[in-house]
Amino acid sequence: MNIAHFEGITTANQESENSLREILASLDDRRNFKLEAGAGAGKTHSLIDALRHILDDRAKYLPREGQQVACVTYTNVARNEIIRRTDASVHVFAGTIHGFLWEIISRFQKILAQEVKTLPGWDGILADAGPVDGFSISYDLGFRRVRDGVIRIHHDDVPALAIRLFGRKKFRSLVADRFPIIFIDEYQDTPAGLAEAMIGNIADSSSESTYGFFGDHWQQIYDRTCGRIDHLPVTAIDKRANWRSSPAVVDFLNRMRPELPQAPVPGRKTGSVVIYHTNSWAGPRESRSKKGQISDGALKETLRCVAEDALLRNQVPQNRPFKTLMLTHSSIAGELGFGKINEAFRYNDDYVRKQDEVVAFLLETLEPAYEYFRNRQYGLMFDILKRSRPRMRLRSDKTGWTDLFHRLDETRASGTVGDVLDLVLNQSYFSPPRAVHDRQQKWAAALSVLESDQTLSEPRQIVEYGKLREVQYRQVVALRAYVDEKTPFSTQHGVKGEEYPSVLAVFGGWSLYNFPKMLADFPRRHSLDEDDRKRFERSRNLFYVACSRAQENLALLFTTELSEEALATMEEWIGPLNIVTVEYSPDGTPRINHPGNVSSESGC
Repeated sequence: MNIAHFEGITTANQESENSLREILASLDDRRNFKLEAGAGAGKTHSLIDALRHILDDRAKYLPREGQQVACVTYTNVARNEIIRRTDASVHVFAGTIHGFLWEIISRFQKILAQEVKTLPGWDGILADAGPVDGFSISYDLGFRRVRDGVIRIHHDDVPALAIRLFGRKKFRSLVADRFPIIFIDEYQDTPAGLAEAMIGNIADSSSESTYGFFGDHWQQIYDRTCGRIDHLPVTAIDKRANWRSSPAVVDFLNRMRPELPQAPVPGRKTGSVVIYHTNSWAGPRESRSKKGQISDGALKETLRCVAEDALLRNQVPQNRPFKTLMLTHSSIAGELGFGKINEAFRYNDDYVRKQDEVVAFLLETLEPAYEYFRNRQYGLMFDILKRSRPRMRLRSDKTGWTDLFHRLDETRASGTVGDVLDLVLNQSYFSPPRAVHDRQQKWAAALSVLESDQTLSEPRQIVEYGKLREVQYRQVVALRAYVDEKTPFSTQHGVKGEEYPSVLAVFGGWSLYNFPKMLADFPRRHSLDEDDRKRFERSRNLFYVACSRAQENLALLFTTELSEEALATMEEWIGPLNIVTVEYSPDGTPRINHPGNVSSESGC
């Protein structure tokens, strides 16, 4: 290790130590603070260090019996990581934002019952339900319903109710009695208005919790969240080292974000940033949600061509492909072969997050069971089918199980989802969930009352079930590979907090985002009006999140046309030699044209 390398590492470590000292000083003085850390700065590391320090000196920070430090996260994955890295300490309450809020508001049933009546969306539901005095409030299903003496609230109702309760000083005092310290991870993603409500009246905060906000307002990518909280009375603490990315990627991020410059940790490979654009595409472009994007067929070939060129350009082994980040699940569905499943559902969370019970059964039970059978892991197969002690008294019992899975093998290969479901629902060796039986029965009953010239149009869940049945089952296999992260594809929203050796980020058309305009507006970003600024920041933030996932190599592919102003911004950030034109032959075949080097032009 040379001296410069050693000094660089020492400086980065010193910064981490300094930020921890500032955090602890804030806690000692009961000052709320905000740790603003750009991508790769080690925000989570600082949070864990602070938690461990609190646990090591618990008598000082958690002096009363039963007190805990709360650590509020945005995802279950982050929550589980905090639990793991604090050895599941009973003195740490780690939970998602909704889990934490429900934990602290759920025992105030009378107040919740009063406040629910004032929330948007409840007028009609409560009017139809009649008198609800004495009803309890429940958050176990996540959607609104009044039945059997219980008012069941929606996900969005939880933070709305919490904001109203935090407006009461007595409630804040009761929260502080149990949680004298509350850390909010990814603060920029907390519901709008919640941070203000939590902090309350700063002039009289002696009996209230001390809050630590960890995050980065440039990584706010969800609607109705708070973003920057500079207007709140919090002590600002910055971290400026970048432990994740190569010098080339860090330099690119710094040119994008000069107000929070980062320094790469010494010892990283130089890395690369290259931009591919499709301005030369002369064919028709898409409309509606894909407005301005090259045709779907051209996109598929262009993506393959660019991915191959990026591997060659950076001498990346074929077995370490670039992680491809696309805007939407629907775009990935077309690439990976489960496009008809995407078309069957109105909401992609139903199939990607397995919120639909039939999809959940296929992905979490049937497919793993088939895989266990094929690998002769029969014990695991029986466990997942909840048949830990299947009857095997006769030779025919074993033959029957074998025949069932052989038929399943054939049907998976050539049949539809409906064919597989019919096979599974009409066998007697294991029982699919009641929800799957119910869906089948309701679908069949709905079809039975239709006239010959009618099609099923409602209810939505049954219509979607019918569409899913028509899909070739091999698309379920493709969906499972994607959901289980066994493909090189992810959405740009879904990888916040992740990192990959090499990233190919694809920026196309979508009604919510306009990346070419964002790049064109960059030089005049400070003079945009309020509406344009919001649209600019929405695109900029997602762009920053996608670009900052790369550890070494970053490639960007724009499938909508870049204006001269947008290209000028990119040239200023990375230089003209790193901007590559994708050329197209008359039949639409893509070719890579590297600037300044005609001999490097390559077909794909």
